[in-house]
Amino acid sequence: MVNILQKIKQPKLSVVVIAFNNELYIEEALDSINEQTFQDFEVVVVNDFSTDRTGELIDRYIEDKPKFSAIHLAENSGGCSTPRNTGIENTTGEYVMFLDGDDWYTITACEKMVEAIGRTKSDFVAGQAIRTNNYEIWYYNQIYSKERININIREFTMLLFDSMSTNKIYNRIFLKKHNLRFPEGIHYEDVLFTGQAYFLADSVSIIPEPIYYWRVVENAAVKSISNRRFEFENFENRIISHRYYDNFLKEIDAQQYQGFKNNRFLRHDLKLYTNDYLLFDEDYKVRFHQLIYEYLHEVMDEYAFIRLNERDRILYYLLYIGDKEAFDDYIAYINELPTKNNRIYNKGKSYYFAATVPGKNDEKFLGIQRPEIQYAIFDIHLDYEQFSFNAEVEVNSIDPLEIKEYWMLRNRQTGALLASERSAKGIVQFNVREMTAGNYYLSLYVKHRGNLHKELVKNTSVAELPNIEVKDDNLAKGIFINQKNSFSIRVLPVKTLDMLKWKVSQSKLIPSKEKSERKRTVYQNLVKKFIPKLPVHSQWVLFESHMGKQYSDSPKYLYEHLFKSGRKYKYIWSFQDPGQVEVPGPAIKVKRNSLKHFYYLNRAKYWVDNQGIARLANKKENQVYIQTWHGTPLKKMGYDQKKTPNKNELAGLKFQTEAWDYLISPNRYTSEILRRGFRYGGEILETGYPRNDLLIHQPETVKQKVQQHFGLSSDHNVILFAPTFRDWDSNSFQRVLDDVQKMSREIEGNSIILLRLHYLLSEKISQLELPGNIINASNYQDIQELYLLADLLVTDYSSVMFDYALLKRPIILYCYDLEEYITRRGMYFDFAELAPGPVCQTIEEVLHFINHQNELHSFDAALDRFVAEFGSIEDGQASAKVVEKVFNRK
Repeated sequence: MVNILQKIKQPKLSVVVIAFNNELYIEEALDSINEQTFQDFEVVVVNDFSTDRTGELIDRYIEDKPKFSAIHLAENSGGCSTPRNTGIENTTGEYVMFLDGDDWYTITACEKMVEAIGRTKSDFVAGQAIRTNNYEIWYYNQIYSKERININIREFTMLLFDSMSTNKIYNRIFLKKHNLRFPEGIHYEDVLFTGQAYFLADSVSIIPEPIYYWRVVENAAVKSISNRRFEFENFENRIISHRYYDNFLKEIDAQQYQGFKNNRFLRHDLKLYTNDYLLFDEDYKVRFHQLIYEYLHEVMDEYAFIRLNERDRILYYLLYIGDKEAFDDYIAYINELPTKNNRIYNKGKSYYFAATVPGKNDEKFLGIQRPEIQYAIFDIHLDYEQFSFNAEVEVNSIDPLEIKEYWMLRNRQTGALLASERSAKGIVQFNVREMTAGNYYLSLYVKHRGNLHKELVKNTSVAELPNIEVKDDNLAKGIFINQKNSFSIRVLPVKTLDMLKWKVSQSKLIPSKEKSERKRTVYQNLVKKFIPKLPVHSQWVLFESHMGKQYSDSPKYLYEHLFKSGRKYKYIWSFQDPGQVEVPGPAIKVKRNSLKHFYYLNRAKYWVDNQGIARLANKKENQVYIQTWHGTPLKKMGYDQKKTPNKNELAGLKFQTEAWDYLISPNRYTSEILRRGFRYGGEILETGYPRNDLLIHQPETVKQKVQQHFGLSSDHNVILFAPTFRDWDSNSFQRVLDDVQKMSREIEGNSIILLRLHYLLSEKISQLELPGNIINASNYQDIQELYLLADLLVTDYSSVMFDYALLKRPIILYCYDLEEYITRRGMYFDFAELAPGPVCQTIEEVLHFINHQNELHSFDAALDRFVAEFGSIEDGQASAKVVEKVFNRK
């Protein structure tokens, strides 16, 4: 059955889903497309003649979904190529993506990929795939460590390691131009298709975002193609695919990249089969050696292995020279199994693994770092005079007659050594009567042909670890395992005075500077254990703003309301650099994260903060935490973020929010967003932000103070430029700098730009000399005071717009990357529709409105709607309402 929908217009994206006997997973795969945040797509599901209920489930799923259609193939194609090619031919979207019927997309996959390929104009874009078995693919960390825009495979050959086709989006024009299709009649079609795509593309881009979930069911009754390595045909198909790939490189005259492609084959493809080699039967092994010998000699020489790690270098060299007997022994050797022949030999201090028939270059490729020493300890006995145990020691693939071993105990504190003896029954014995205080670590020493090899004994090699401690009047001796899992006998003085004397003697061995630091640390740790036991003081209030960086925001205005109203509290402010901040009134200042700060965190009845201090001390039940927060949310946060926080981040968020007793909100919209985004179940005070009381009252004295601070007069037209920080864009600072320079040249004569940057950017710009009409106000403590001075605000996605709008003064939104920002961060509402002023995409548009401010009156209605939506409860009494609710509570 073919059910292809006729589209009224060409969709932006086509998604080709292929399915074969995926009845357990196909609905989940289709759900992951249907629930995408991006919806301008068509979906064609190609059923490759499934013999289970997959086809029935597909038809039922698409019945009421006009964007979905299905194609049911009349016979099984035996692979992924035919159904994917069928999907390409029966779709029309500008871009194409692929999904296998047992996998699924992240919810924003299509949105992120379409945005990226549209923005970069690349031939295709790659995103990150995640394996469901939590197997970490080593090369992904290198490929997807950062965004890479419009690169070519010839400049970033590491990309060859990612041969998946399903974690990518392709421009249909690119596929059509090169008639690029999946090779039919072979497996491992992605190897060839993706390899051809890389070398045919003018440019490729990479986004470091999870896009695709690859379901790996290793114990499934029916194995996927990639998990059928126990079938020899599987290996044959992989070699066939690589031979096609090799021929393609010859056809396009790109043989200079054969070495990079070979490196990928050795470190990924071939490694899969050498890892599983012990599971293969003898017939498989014989055929494997014959085929890999042929293939390696077709495309490389032995020097392709010279820089590989020891294990792979030796394995592949033995395959290359056709030495199956030695290869089988080395596989046994690295898996701690006995070898048929002793193959480890040395020349001086250098060790080698012997080939069956020695060759002149063997020692370049068959060198090993050291012999593998295996040992086990059991039947441990310890009394006051003797320590003993049984041990088995084996050095694999070396003649036992060449090996001699002995054991030593070494006191790590004094360096004293105790040597072992062997009893007539072969038991290892130590005389421990003369032991002194300290930790005696046990080591095995193996002598072989003039070389001495040492193994520090680990607990993992001890069969049964007894809990033994013996003592006399002076010393206690016991079995001890340290943090690094090393085995020792710990000897400590029994008497308290002797213990103190011993610790003093040990401290004398420590350098004075290190000793002083240790004493300070020990003192602080002791005090920190004691401080939480002190009672909470009901009249103490601790304040902090922006992690101690500023005296600002709602904590500042709550503090000033409290002390100006004559309340008899002790006020404490924490700062990263207390000496650089002036605080009016009776407050004392402490350094954030200092011992004094920890003291006040534990003793103050009230915590007032706008970000997060709960992790700095464990809040007590009778303490009250007022979280003022620091803005009305526009971009998504917490659990709502597009890139879901990891488990540690979510645990940290949960720990913070569970400590809050009150969360202050400026409007109902913010209350709902923060409750959902933070999973907050506590009390919300919808009072307005205390910091906005200043904007309602607009005291002239504050405005004059700011004018004097910057040396400005009332004749100046002051423009506040406050762009947000783009952590993904390494060029954002240069963009701001270029915009500022252009604004400086083109704004009218009496205009001044007050530049307010994120603190990470303000540090950079403070080192530069700015034009006379540009003032860096980034380090001014309180941005609310800057609002009073500004006649106009230019911002983008910053929450400053919500506060500044209360002044009913014009706002220009400079959003040159609006689509990218929405894709990366997400927004809670349609920004362009609700914006309180013009949304400009170029600096030229911004300058037009700055120099023609009368045109901004056409946005007065939009500004009024914005204030009505987000600022209706701001009445200048927020501080008083919070104080009444919290501090007057009985």
